Amino acid sequence: MDTMRKALIAFGIVVASTLVGAQPRGGVLRVHLIDGTNGGEGSAERVTLLRLGTEMTPVKELGAVSGRFEFTDFEVEGERPMLLQVTTSGVAYNQPVNFFRGYEADVEVTVYDAFDTWDDTLVEFTTSRFLYRREGDKLRVDKVFVVDNRTSPPRTFHDPNGTFRFNLPTDSLVELHSVSASSALGVPVPQQASPLPGGEGYVTKTAFKPGETQIAVSYEVRYTNSRYEVEGQAFHRLVELLVLVAPPDINIAAEDWEDLGVEPEGRFSAIRMRDVSAGTPLRFSLSGGSENARELVPRSSSATGSTGTAGSAGTGTSPGPAALGTITRPPDTTLASKWVLIAFMAAALAYGLLATLYPSSSRRN
Repeated sequence: MDTMRKALIAFGIVVASTLVGAQPRGGVLRVHLIDGTNGGEGSAERVTLLRLGTEMTPVKELGAVSGRFEFTDFEVEGERPMLLQVTTSGVAYNQPVNFFRGYEADVEVTVYDAFDTWDDTLVEFTTSRFLYRREGDKLRVDKVFVVDNRTSPPRTFHDPNGTFRFNLPTDSLVELHSVSASSALGVPVPQQASPLPGGEGYVTKTAFKPGETQIAVSYEVRYTNSRYEVEGQAFHRLVELLVLVAPPDINIAAEDWEDLGVEPEGRFSAIRMRDVSAGTPLRFSLSGGSENARELVPRSSSATGSTGTAGSAGTGTSPGPAALGTITRPPDTTLASKWVLIAFMAAALAYGLLATLYPSSSRRN
């Protein structure tokens, strides 16, 4: 009997030890803030650890920190990533946190001094590209602006009154899908947009950190009677504005624009304007064309992104072949080199960025 009792006690100890080991363990996140402007240790007014899901849920928060510090005693859900948000001088710096198979992680976050006066020699819109795609009686409009902050020493441009301004149509707008910002290799972060006084446009408070920032605006407009008039203006100086239109048999009437004709594979046509001053009117009209734009990049492309197929991310519907019609290309000895750049930009726009921003499950039917 004593032998049996001892065996049961030993078994109970083993089971209890196993259960204790299976309980969620408290996570440890070691953070190092670096001052990217002046060198040395960085500081922040607030640091928040967020759990990612359908919403970002705060898990832990610290205030007035600098240099090295830790977050402890929070639950780690397997390999599910979290987000560390460091706020200093009104600017939020976001850093993904991956625990992989452990419960501890180390991250470094570089923060910068901020300035609020725009200077074209320091911060510049280097690339601007608009894509108009017909989807039945609507046009899907995706606009991407690339901003280059080349301050030295590096600083972040942030105007509390608003940094980025853009147009939205008033009468023909069907739906605003999103306004977002991302670094060259980062995850798009939604941006809040407010109407400008007088109703002439919208503004965001996007912070332009050192290096490149991509701003994306996506919406739908009505293509009533197969016609659409673009009426807007450039709020910022643009080195180049490239407009892509698909399908290419849509007629483009555009004075003061350079006509680049139809791309060699017949997926879209394009117009371009260079050295656009702030305040310049942006006017052109679209009419006619096939019912739906075809895919810009074949389905077999490796650049389809991780959120959906090439078809769902790039075009939304499953269109039939477009009737290309007859379009004359202007004589241009540099046309081949132009289209190498344009095709690359179109592919990046349709499948590098948009596949991440608009997964197939969130697309409208």
